[in-house]
Amino acid sequence: MYAGLQLSPKVQVVVPMEQVVEEITLSRRQICPIPGVPEAILGVVNIAGKLLWVIDLADFLTEVLGLMRRSPSHSDELTLVVIRKDPTPETDPEKEESTVTPFACVVCDRLVTLTLNSTQVTPIPDPWRALLRPLFSGLIWISPPRDAAPRRFPVGLLQVSALFEALSRHSTPTAGEFR
Repeated sequence: MYAGLQLSPKVQVVVPMEQVVEEITLSRRQICPIPGVPEAILGVVNIAGKLLWVIDLADFLTEVLGLMRRSPSHSDELTLVVIRKDPTPETDPEKEESTVTPFACVVCDRLVTLTLNSTQVTPIPDPWRALLRPLFSGLIWISPPRDAAPRRFPVGLLQVSALFEALSRHSTPTAGEFR
């Protein structure tokens, strides 16, 4: 099972469902901005007594992949999907819980659940491989809704651990490392 995340009207990715914690809606005013971090990192929010980083993942991927930046959404109401680095830990009191804090990414549409098998995942084509391979393990081809154009389009299978690594490499003199 995979979660389809519509990050912007033109950017969609899929992640393994076991790495999705929850979907939440909140006001932009609830996010506390952090000075000195990349623009794609909107800030932190207090959820159940824990600080959670909020990221405009479409903007972050655009920056990391060196693509043209898009205009940020100024909508006050945000839908966020909380993602963790590791799959759900087994309920074993002996096992240590992951020390990596999950983060919330802004999505422009509700979470969609997809069932995929390995035959539906295709390798990243050569012209795109150098650009996409560090963050994506492959592509799946999605058919648009019936009322849309008939062409299928590729969607990247995001490697969540690689995304956490890319985020941790973003550091600034004023804010330190993203962790």
